[in-house]
Amino acid sequence: MADNLGYTPGTGENIATNDISGVHYQRIKLTDGLAGSTTHLRVKTTHPAYGDAGAVVRQAPADIWSVGFADTGSSLLASEFTQRRLGTGMGVTQGSSNLLVTTGTTANSEFLVRSTTSFKGAFTQRHKTILSQRIANNNFAVMMADLIGEGLSCTINSATSITVTKTAHGFTANNVGQFMMVGAINGANGVPGRYAIASIPTADTISFTVAGWPASGSCTVDLFGWNYIWTQYSGTTATSASVDAQRRGWNSGLTTATINTTASPGHVMQTYADGRNVAWSDTLVASATTPTVTTRASRVESLPDDDVELYVYFWSYNGTTAPASTTTWTLGFVAVEDNANVPTYIAGVRPVGNAAPLPVSVSGTVATSFTQPALVAGTAAIGDVGIQYRANATGAASGAHIVAAATTNATIVKGSAGRVLGWSLANTNAAWRYVKLHNQTTTPTAGTGVVRTIGIAPNSVSDFSIEGGIAFTTGIGLTTVTGSADADTTAVGAGDIVGDLFFA
Repeated sequence: MADNLGYTPGTGENIATNDISGVHYQRIKLTDGLAGSTTHLRVKTTHPAYGDAGAVVRQAPADIWSVGFADTGSSLLASEFTQRRLGTGMGVTQGSSNLLVTTGTTANSEFLVRSTTSFKGAFTQRHKTILSQRIANNNFAVMMADLIGEGLSCTINSATSITVTKTAHGFTANNVGQFMMVGAINGANGVPGRYAIASIPTADTISFTVAGWPASGSCTVDLFGWNYIWTQYSGTTATSASVDAQRRGWNSGLTTATINTTASPGHVMQTYADGRNVAWSDTLVASATTPTVTTRASRVESLPDDDVELYVYFWSYNGTTAPASTTTWTLGFVAVEDNANVPTYIAGVRPVGNAAPLPVSVSGTVATSFTQPALVAGTAAIGDVGIQYRANATGAASGAHIVAAATTNATIVKGSAGRVLGWSLANTNAAWRYVKLHNQTTTPTAGTGVVRTIGIAPNSVSDFSIEGGIAFTTGIGLTTVTGSADADTTAVGAGDIVGDLFFA
């Protein structure tokens, strides 16, 4: 069937269609030419600087979520958080760009808030903490944790058992023994904390094994932290924190990390997570001329999965024994830098030559160590260098000045291994004269142990130099005689030989 379908809008016209299985679909052509042109529209991407070279693909910048508690007043909480529980005797206020939580002295009382924004994948979470004191039965935690349910009905079966109702919770008998947090307890003097799943009675209920709860009753609770990354300040030491991570109910176990003091002006804790590692580091709040961030602890297992939605939790809870006095927890800020979890692995690089090396950016102070390799005499030369002269006497040749006496002039020129580099010797006699060289460190004897002979013609000069030198493995000695034979012992006359022998 033809693609063109006739229709009559008053006068006859044709429209272009495609016939697909007997049904006509109108065809549309995009053009960039003049009217009547058949030139098709071309769609392409260009780089603003390089034209047709193509567009550069780059990663979007990190999203930074930051809360600074800027408002002032009692019972205030930044809009980025939702308050889940403010227990008996506890107080919350904002002032001087801080969130101030007072713990009171009521046993098991708790303050719990959760961010309204969740994060997953790779992130860096930072928070500033000051604690007015560190005493027994005060606990403070900053968590990145998942949310299971809030305001859930809870039946207290006994001091060691509770059952929480969560419609279609998704847990099964396979989850028995796994842990999560039970908090925001309202309506009973329950003990907030981390508890194990005891059983799954129905698809809508979960039973937990607890400790220290009332014998019976009912209340509401929040369930959270089946997956979490945890920083806890407890105990009496101002320079310690407990850290841990948990994945699907199983943790690694708390580690006590040494930190900067939580006393005023406090410290900033930084928690870095990328789905493969978690690392805790901290720094003092006070200004410093150089970065002072110190790594304190790490985890490489039991980490929340990359796709789990984690919220920021602040949790202050008193022990089952009441604290001796109230503590003020000052939270200066909290921030989460949410990064795209895109690891980079360099499998190979294209050679670019010395004229265009790979770019390397270094920030901060880089400490390096270097061990000077030993240069062994007689091995391959290091580099190909020309002759250069120093502006001082270091490394220069030495010279032995000779004015012959009427003897064999037996002399030790150098009492250790060395090299003869050359000489300039004059013979003032009308007959040949000879300087004999000996490889030894003791005064030589003419006619014995001769290894080299320098002959000087009558009334002439012998000049010689060799860049590498002539090796003498033991020492350099000389004698002067009138005969050419190695065994000759006849002394020269006074002044017969004058000049210099050069050595190193």
